[in-house]
Amino acid sequence: MKRYILILFMVMVVAVSGCTSEDSGTENQTKTFTANNISFEYPSDWVTANSLANDTVAAVGDPSSVDSSGLAQVSVVIQSKDLKGNLYDMYRANYEALFTNSSYRRVSETNTTIGGYQAIENIYTVTSSGTQKKQRAIWIENNGRVYVILCTAPADKFDAESRNFDLIVRTLRFL
Repeated sequence: MKRYILILFMVMVVAVSGCTSEDSGTENQTKTFTANNISFEYPSDWVTANSLANDTVAAVGDPSSVDSSGLAQVSVVIQSKDLKGNLYDMYRANYEALFTNSSYRRVSETNTTIGGYQAIENIYTVTSSGTQKKQRAIWIENNGRVYVILCTAPADKFDAESRNFDLIVRTLRFL
């Protein structure tokens, strides 16, 4: 049954719009996602995915992490929203609301630079249905839009996935 769900998930996610191409590197092969005014590399064994999140412009995930409900537990979702006010005000309003929910716990928060753009990074855990996930959210402003890169993995696997998350974040480009 699990194999059937994995195959079904892979069939569904391949239908997502976006162009991919293989990198002919030897050790760390990657694919390239290019659509919706962004481009980034991601691990060659991951697939593009459909996201249930509003305003999603890209989603990729590890098909080997699909759970019994058919959702990838290791994924990166990129959302884009119109800038309202400034980046910091939007960011603060989002997390003030989020952290009023006791299921969410902040791990760290920092200002950073991603591809020459000022960004805000927030790492936190969320517990839902007895499962704890760790998430890394990076907020970047570009041309009147806010892009949020949300990297997610089970809390006990998050550190092992950091290299894959870093690849996507490091190679993100605005077109």
